[in-house]
Amino acid sequence: MRLALALSLLFAGTAAAHEHAAAGHEHAPGAPVAVQQTADGAVYGAVLPETPPEAVPMDLAASSPAAHIGKAGAYSGRITSVCQAQGCWLVLSGEQGEFARVLMHGHGFSVPKNARGEAVVYGTLSEKQRSAEELAHLAKDGAKEPAARELEIDATSVVIRNAG
Repeated sequence: MRLALALSLLFAGTAAAHEHAAAGHEHAPGAPVAVQQTADGAVYGAVLPETPPEAVPMDLAASSPAAHIGKAGAYSGRITSVCQAQGCWLVLSGEQGEFARVLMHGHGFSVPKNARGEAVVYGTLSEKQRSAEELAHLAKDGAKEPAARELEIDATSVVIRNAG
């Protein structure tokens, strides 16, 4: 009887973990914790290098994505949406409405769910074609009308700029 109970708990845990991974959350990133405070704002993810690269405005990156795709860089814009489940993604928008969905590298960190305002994201830009399952998952996490094809940044660091 104990063996049957132990096996059922083991399989139930494995199934739940698989469902979570299939939904895009391989592991929970944990509570958002700033790793550094700079003159510009709070840094989430990896500590910034002493001389970080100059940020490219999101509108400019989106208007000429081929010049930026696959390259590590810095992108500036305004946070307009954040994952309401774990803070594991955000939308970085430009002044002209261009945007990229920012995923925290390897689900290794998160940002506050109430994050808003100006930000600089350090990471690699790509173009992503999303499946119906991914779109449904994003919508469940608070994304407003996620697009099947989006620019995406695999972020290593996010600086949420100080207000004012």
